[in-house]
Amino acid sequence: MKAFSIFLILIGILSFLSIFGVMNLTFGIFIGILFAIIFGVEGVRELVKGNLIGIGGILFSAFLFARVFIFSASGGQIFLALVASYLVGIGLHMLFRRSTKVNFWSD
Repeated sequence: MKAFSIFLILIGILSFLSIFGVMNLTFGIFIGILFAIIFGVEGVRELVKGNLIGIGGILFSAFLFARVFIFSASGGQIFLALVASYLVGIGLHMLFRRSTKVNFWSD
């Protein structure tokens, strides 16, 4: 619940900055920030569990934050970044996992 309250404070501050003309906050930017936070939290949660697949979530979160604040990207580039970041995470997870058997259906 504290993370959600911090998120609401962040969105409120960004909204005030857009009202005063310091930053342009549109609905697309809001959605980009929301998904970047969701993928970042998911990536950190997986890394804490010891799964290197969380690196994919963190990479995609960094890409979304960069897309929101630095450059623009089309829908195809965003999908490609999602696939590429999770391929890196899955590859690292398989490479450094202790057992050689890969079971995608278990948690």
